[in-house]
Formats: sequence, structure tokens, C-alpha cells
Amino acid sequence: MNDSGSSRDAEAIFEVKTFTACKSRYAHNNPKTSPVDRRAKMIVNSYSRKFKTLDAKFAADVVGDGSGGVKGPFETAQQQFLHGQVIPLCAGWFGEINEDFDKTIKILAREVAAGIDGMSVSPLVNTDRKGGAFPIMLQQFRRAIGVAIVRGNANHKLGRLHYVRGTAEEAAHTCKTNHSDYRYKPSQRGGSSWYSAHTPEGYATFQQFQNGYDFCMP
Repeated sequence: MNDSGSSRDAEAIFEVKTFTACKSRYAHNNPKTSPVDRRAKMIVNSYSRKFKTLDAKFAADVVGDGSGGVKGPFETAQQQFLHGQVIPLCAGWFGEINEDFDKTIKILAREVAAGIDGMSVSPLVNTDRKGGAFPIMLQQFRRAIGVAIVRGNANHKLGRLHYVRGTAEEAAHTCKTNHSDYRYKPSQRGGSSWYSAHTPEGYATFQQFQNGYDFCMP
């Protein structure tokens, strides 16, 4: 929707990203740009490079070596989507969201407020809540996203409790043992695989063998 109030329908590409409270995301020399907006910019640039790579690989007869500034079919197709690029939706470790994510929430809150759900929370019907349907919906949407982020962070931490050990040596060994190179997968007859593909009954025996071998246990 533009400033005049007119609107149009268009297809869009959304990319949802989250990140942990690591130094590479939060410790940066540019304090003016928030980590979520920085991550969003990286996503947009990454998609632009991917579409150009597709043009160079599958439409080399059109774009040539890429130095002529000619747009290929893939890059042209990307610009037909809303805003002419991917719309990044980034959520940080502490519940912060980027500008596009905030705009998306506001649009969705207005849509809901204009419907039956908005009528049920309107001060004309529900006298227990102050304010209009839109700010009430917007507050609920933002709260829901914050709760989802906190729940996801908690599950992330709980999923790594098995790495906690009494000494640094044991912790390093556990990390190495649980790496994808050591994971068990019956279909590969003990070969490596990503951790989400292992079976607990088979992997328990394999991990016990690894621990006994590395620490010389019977």
C-alpha cells in the first residue's frame, strides 16, 4: 500500500532467519546498524548474487561474462516479486526484529483488525481493553513473536545439555564424538551422517564404543 491508499497484490519471497548471541552477530564496529538489520542486508545481497550466478550458469549466452550489466532471465524474474528482491524476516536472540519484519507484522495486524477477530477485541465490544483493535492486535503479534524466540532459545540450550561435562577434556571429547563425522546411521552401516538422521538405539551402542576406545575403558 502506498501513501495514496491504493494497494496491489504481488507475489513475494520471504526468508526467515534467526541467530544466536554470538560475537560475529552482536560484536561489530558499526553500532548504528542493529544486528538484525545487518543480517537482513546480508540476506538481500546473498539472494542477488544467487540470481546472478544462475544467469551466468544457465543464461551465459544472454549475460556473457557479467561485465556488460545485462540482466538475465533469473535476475529479471526476481525483480517481478514484491520490492524486486527477497524480503528478509530476521529475529535476534533478544527478541529484536528487523525493519521488514516489523512492517510485515503491522500489515498482518491491520488485516486481522479489519476482520471478525478485530471486532471481538474492539472497545465497542470488549470494554475491558483500551485502545483500538489495531494496536491491540499489534501488541499481541509482537508478544507472540517474543515468546516464540524465548521458547526457541530455551529449546536450543536444552538440546545442548549433553555437551556439559566436568572437565574441558571431557567436553571437547563429547563435542568431537557428537560431530557429524561420528554419527551413526544404519543405512550407511556405521558411516557418518547428520545428527538428526540417527536412530537412538543404534547410536547409543556406537557412542559407547567411541567413549571406551578413546578413554581406554573396558
